[in-house]
Amino acid sequence: MRRDNMYVSIPCDLFKGNSLILGVGSPLRSDDRAGLVLCDSLNQSGVHCVKCEYGLENCIDVILEKKPEKLIVIDTAFFNRGQPGDIILLDDTRALANTLLLTTHNIPPRLLINTIRELTPLREVYIIGIYPANLDIGVDISSQVSRAINTLVEDIVKCFKNI
Repeated sequence: MRRDNMYVSIPCDLFKGNSLILGVGSPLRSDDRAGLVLCDSLNQSGVHCVKCEYGLENCIDVILEKKPEKLIVIDTAFFNRGQPGDIILLDDTRALANTLLLTTHNIPPRLLINTIRELTPLREVYIIGIYPANLDIGVDISSQVSRAINTLVEDIVKCFKNI
């Protein structure tokens, strides 16, 4: 029996203040493109998002330049009891303190975020994870992940219209 997708509502307060949205992903790994595609959609809708191809580590220069107090990282992620298209919102303490979240990129998120914190006024990190259906080589995104991307874009754009 298929359940409805798990979707944690994204609070609009998340985007207030000196925040930076980062879309992370690998452009040639099917659903792992989700953060990049979502970032493109946000930018087209007037919401600034920085694309971090192949991992958060590839956007360190932008993070250091912008000096955000809050990072919102959107990426494909595996998490406990997740199914394709499920969306989860975690702060870095919950995400990095245990094995709840596993990304598909090279540098461990805990190490990267701790390094960024030492070099910037960063106080808060949030991770919006989308559970993938397919990480094979390719450019097609599964229907479940595509729906999740559309839902997130709509919600984030609404938040920015109300800030």
